[in-house]
Amino acid sequence: MMMRATQAKQSSSFKWTSRIMGFVWAFLTACFAILNIYVFVQPQWIGDTLSSPRAGHFGLYSYCVSTTTDNDFDCQGIGINFEKVLNAPFAVATFFVGFSIILILICLALFILFSCLRARLVYFICALIQVICAICLFIALIIYPSGFDNDKIRSVCGSNVNDYYIDTCQVRWAYILAIIAFLNILILAIFAFLLGIKQPNISTTQEVVNTKHVVPKYGEFNEAFEDRTFSEQTMQRL
Repeated sequence: MMMRATQAKQSSSFKWTSRIMGFVWAFLTACFAILNIYVFVQPQWIGDTLSSPRAGHFGLYSYCVSTTTDNDFDCQGIGINFEKVLNAPFAVATFFVGFSIILILICLALFILFSCLRARLVYFICALIQVICAICLFIALIIYPSGFDNDKIRSVCGSNVNDYYIDTCQVRWAYILAIIAFLNILILAIFAFLLGIKQPNISTTQEVVNTKHVVPKYGEFNEAFEDRTFSEQTMQRL
């Protein structure tokens, strides 16, 4: 009887620890979604320095360049319009970052499936989505600098601007945040995959503890409370 109580307690402890790790992963995924949207809308991927011919900064689909008086800025691309994007590489980068946002929002919406499907399956689906998000961000980060060879950018950064070289300009914080977002979602995808592996296909531990216990076919949340209740009942019998 004591062995059964120990097994029940270990099973309940494992499941609750697993769910705490799952909540941490879900929270970080939501934080990534916010960061991804923020990076997408910010026009501060690259920008001028003190040695630049004029002031200006560029994002994915929008940019601002100072006028001849340097007191005002002429900003373009306030709304997403691929026809007004500076060049094809910037448009491609815009598409992939935007697509990664759609994917991560789908991933967040899939969290509701934890109430009706096995956590193992949901984690694997979300891990796959997050891997695709990471690939999209990686492509955007690689493609974006190939669009530096542009007259508008050259007017801000200098005449020596070329692909992957911005002369007097510098990489700004939005591009750095995009790199951080890429590393973040890659780690979250690995984390989700490991959480999925840790989830058992069949609750064999419960079946050993109590052969009459019926393991719910769907829903991980209810099962967690059932495990806790069963563990308390076992301790009371002792």
